[in-house]
Amino acid sequence: MNFLWFVLFLTAFTACSTGQSAFRRGDYYEATKQAVARLRSNPESEKAMNTLLKSYPMALDYYRQKIDQTAASGSSDKYLTIVDHYTKLNQLADEISRCPAALDAVRPVVYFDEQLRKANEMAITEQYNNGVRLLQLNTMADARLAVEKFEWVEKTLPGYADVQNKLLEAEDRATLKIVVEPLPYMGDVYRPNVNRFYTNFFSDLSKNNRQRFVRYFQPEEAQEFGIKPQHVVKMQFVDFSVGNIFEKESASEHTSDTLVVGLYKDDKGVSHDVLGVVKAKVTVHERNIVSRGILDVKIVDYYSGSVLENKRFPGEYVWRNDWAEYNGDERAVPARIKSMLKEKKVAPPPPQDLFILFSDPLGSQAASYIKSYYRNR
Repeated sequence: MNFLWFVLFLTAFTACSTGQSAFRRGDYYEATKQAVARLRSNPESEKAMNTLLKSYPMALDYYRQKIDQTAASGSSDKYLTIVDHYTKLNQLADEISRCPAALDAVRPVVYFDEQLRKANEMAITEQYNNGVRLLQLNTMADARLAVEKFEWVEKTLPGYADVQNKLLEAEDRATLKIVVEPLPYMGDVYRPNVNRFYTNFFSDLSKNNRQRFVRYFQPEEAQEFGIKPQHVVKMQFVDFSVGNIFEKESASEHTSDTLVVGLYKDDKGVSHDVLGVVKAKVTVHERNIVSRGILDVKIVDYYSGSVLENKRFPGEYVWRNDWAEYNGDERAVPARIKSMLKEKKVAPPPPQDLFILFSDPLGSQAASYIKSYYRNR
């Protein structure tokens, strides 16, 4: 409850701000916006009015000065910066124009539509040329910066020059391409399951890939489109075995002397329990079918062949079949064993199914590892 009150207080405080704090920090843009917002809800606020009368002229002077400084600089993004400055000035003019109290105080507001239009034209050419220059540097990091430049141009003036083609080229150069190789041959028995494992693994990587500049390819796809990857993912199962049988049989005898086997009446006609001894011989069967192995995953540099990362994922799946039999009186069988009397000896799953049960968790772990490795790369 205290937290809720704090949130409500903070929200109310923010909404009621007159902009004085922002003004003292020298943030004339924010101070003007806050003052106008306060005047919109309370046109009689003297503090907000005083802040507006001081902050708006200072915002005009500040951004005009920054525009002149930026225009005289050698920054490769100077026109983009100038666009941002003019945009903020026009935003302040819009805010004031939509607040009668503010508009009466500072009329007329100043718009910079023509200056913004010219700056936009210059910025479009500037950003396009910057993107072309970055592509010529021929590095993945520069290509990713080029994508930002071309995207801004395409958003600001769709269809400008050949920006769409340039954007596609930049995205291609900016993307880390990874070929995921199938697993080595493991025999005809497991061929369908190994293919299934690879398909699921590749699908996990591709469909759940949230990284824009990372893309996975199957070898056939890379060959078809003439793609030369930067990395190759190689996988194989080592120390692999399926269907190892471990059986155990244990016999035990059990006696219970607390069971009622009958009733008798004494000379007064009162009934009494007759306790007797019952016995049973129990045989417990335990059968475990164990499948285990290690999935070895390597990330290899395509050009040098060097191993960039290597991780092994050990795994095991145990299929259990426990049952029990008895001779004698079932009432002597302990409760912990009685449930096993209902179980029977059953045939284990075929090796192909055991392979799936064993390998699927390893595939999920390996896919998560690969995605984590390429995160933010």
